[in-house]
Amino acid sequence: MKAIIDPAAVVAEARRRAGLSQRELGERAGIAQPAVARLERAGANPTLRTLEALAAAAGFTLRLVLEPAAPPDAVVERYKRDVDRTLLRENLRRTVDERVRSLGEWQHDMRELQAATRRARSRAKGRR
Repeated sequence: MKAIIDPAAVVAEARRRAGLSQRELGERAGIAQPAVARLERAGANPTLRTLEALAAAAGFTLRLVLEPAAPPDAVVERYKRDVDRTLLRENLRRTVDERVRSLGEWQHDMRELQAATRRARSRAKGRR
């Protein structure tokens, strides 16, 4: 199941991404600016309808998803304890573009390795 996210953070993030002030977002959603401010300070308990209206006013769609929990895999759980997280942390510090570029470089290197392997096998067959 996905983590439950703080409604205040959702409203503030949607507003910031849309480049709107609290007043502008409130006007678009039909909600007073002080109510938007309270929501962003986690000083209110908004209904799902209110959150949907604010998200739509900012140009987003709000989705609520429940997913069945998969039973834990004992083998995976065992290996999780032994995984060196250093490489994972390094990778997560990179931007998405850097990760995609790195993946492209790995794929290029893999193709070169495969081609070199084919050439070596072909030479080995020729010597027999």
